[in-house]
Amino acid sequence: MKVKAITFDLDDTLWPLFDVIMHAHKSSNDYLIEKHPQMQGILFSSEERKKWKELVSQEPGLANRLSELRQKVIYELLVENRVASEEAKSLSKESFKIFLDERHKVVYFDDVLETLEALKNKYILGVITNGNADIKTLKIDHLFDFYVNAEMVNESKPGKKIFDEAAKLAGVAPEEICHIGDHPVNDVEGALSAGFQAMWMNALEKDWEHKDELKVPELKNLKELESEFIELKAFDLIKIFVYNMMCMYNTKIYIYTSYVVC
Repeated sequence: MKVKAITFDLDDTLWPLFDVIMHAHKSSNDYLIEKHPQMQGILFSSEERKKWKELVSQEPGLANRLSELRQKVIYELLVENRVASEEAKSLSKESFKIFLDERHKVVYFDDVLETLEALKNKYILGVITNGNADIKTLKIDHLFDFYVNAEMVNESKPGKKIFDEAAKLAGVAPEEICHIGDHPVNDVEGALSAGFQAMWMNALEKDWEHKDELKVPELKNLKELESEFIELKAFDLIKIFVYNMMCMYNTKIYIYTSYVVC
């Protein structure tokens, strides 16, 4: 089936996540610890992770609303550590703003922006992400025709609902969409289960437990997509131009004998 649309995951697909997310956490936590030193050793610890799990168990939908979840975690940890409720609300919002600002200071993998520019001329491009990275904040929204995240549909990958929404926004059949992402389950298996085609972006050269059973192409660099999707290179265009000129020339020669060569 011919591909008409391509969708992309963001984190660890278009840019590496670890360093940027760690710096975002540190900046946010440093702000809170400066305000309330008793938070040292509590933030970004087993206690914080326990709070994340606790809130999600109480309200499972929060797992799809990461921005809200993070602020609730910070608020509750502050209150539990002798910070007044109103101040805790204010601090959780401000610390999240710091986190989100830093979270968007990404460094793209090689050739990402150039490849997206090239693909944009031939395909419908979209984003399917579980995270809270925003393509408008990143100033790359002009490269995409649509964007869908877990919060918008209240379901995360690999759930089918988020892929169905992407197909609806793309305006094409699921089998005409190829999804590209780094996660074997969330991206590859999720996409295939939703009827999409899929490719595994493995820029970080991770191991996949069932790699020997891999049934989709593996990419190490987004530029490799050019060989998969971009059909017409400059040389091809030159050949087509020359061929068309020859056809026009031959048609004029043989028009009197009713021959149409091309």
